[in-house]
Amino acid sequence: MFLACNVAKEKESDIWYLDSGCSNHMSGNAEMFSNLDESVKSKVTLGTDRKVSVMGKGRVNIVTKKGERKYISDVYFVPG
Repeated sequence: MFLACNVAKEKESDIWYLDSGCSNHMSGNAEMFSNLDESVKSKVTLGTDRKVSVMGKGRVNIVTKKGERKYISDVYFVPG
């Protein structure tokens, strides 16, 4: 299991909760992506049964607490 939580930032949009058991990793912040394929369009159903629009898919680079550079592939871009 890989779990990362970044709470050192002040802005709420910079906080990530990652769960290796989830169906999809998602972010609403396009600036987090090192590459983003905006041709990928889809819908995702959240745990509340709410459907949200996927407006792209890409790779997000992260730095672990140990300073290691890692990445998460196939992250959906879900604005808002």
